[in-house]
Amino acid sequence: MSNERNVREILERKLFSGSMPPEFIDFCLAHGRFRHYGPKQYLYFSEDEGNTVYFLISGRVSLYLMGEFSEKIIRVLSHPTFFPEIVLDGKPYPHAALCMEETEVLALDRQLLIRYLESNPSVLWIFYRELALDLRRSYRQIRNLSLGDARLRLGAKLFSLAHVHGKPSLNGVLITIPLSATELAGMCSLARESVSRILGELKLLKIIKIEKKKITVLELQNLRHWIHERAANSRTSID
Repeated sequence: MSNERNVREILERKLFSGSMPPEFIDFCLAHGRFRHYGPKQYLYFSEDEGNTVYFLISGRVSLYLMGEFSEKIIRVLSHPTFFPEIVLDGKPYPHAALCMEETEVLALDRQLLIRYLESNPSVLWIFYRELALDLRRSYRQIRNLSLGDARLRLGAKLFSLAHVHGKPSLNGVLITIPLSATELAGMCSLARESVSRILGELKLLKIIKIEKKKITVLELQNLRHWIHERAANSRTSID
């Protein structure tokens, strides 16, 4: 488990791009509770009472939309980050949160956070900027899912994953989240068979390399060019 000094450094330097005042960090450390979770453990489920907010200190968390017969990943969170932002409205959690690996969070009572924000309104602007970024991300995801064809959807998702969760490797950029075709299909609202076929095409074009569940984008510029070609073809077909 991380010690308080390391957590303070993470929150001060990296949370909200390092823009939170020291007094807010002091408040979180004084009133928050450290919790450790193993892989495949849930922090909460959809429709649970939204009484806790979390600061992700280490590990990764998947946010799921859960139906009666299916689950879809809507976002993968990397540390450090604050979630779920939407719970500040006092309503139940709109999704489930599942740990993908060993994960540590700082859990804070929602009411305590709201009272702090009411007493320190200047901090609200920092939260607002973060919410605006998340809203833009959501709009981009909706656009990709609603306007793009299957290849455009999957290509845009791979590019996003490589940008947010990628690390340089000998062959290119390794997406550090192990993902199956089924999980990618859920992220893109596509059939698993379609995802498998498109991944095969990208492999033949030497745009990606797959070893088990590990995907490497061999050259990001080639993937970007392939996406732009798909987007141009999509616009032509619409026009």
